[in-house]
Amino acid sequence: MIAQLQQRELRRVAARLSKELGREFVASRHGDRIEGRLNRAVQVGDRKFALVEKSREFTLVPWRPVLERAIGKQVSRLMREGGIDWSIGRSRGLGIGM
Repeated sequence: MIAQLQQRELRRVAARLSKELGREFVASRHGDRIEGRLNRAVQVGDRKFALVEKSREFTLVPWRPVLERAIGKQVSRLMREGGIDWSIGRSRGLGIGM
């Protein structure tokens, strides 16, 4: 029941952000590769998410403190069974395992 309420709140916030940004929200799933510019942190209920934008869409992914220094930069994320790998920057990027 709590998970359903959290998902409903996430969809509500995503709909508001979609209007604000003029971009479509795309939900992320396990195994998806997320790439784009880390815009900012977004509070959804008691959880914090990273807003990652591409040219026509955006997604919200769970926030990690290490992302604070990546705001405004290109990031990519790959969720694996062992955790989440973040890469920050376009060129040689910094790989960060979670």
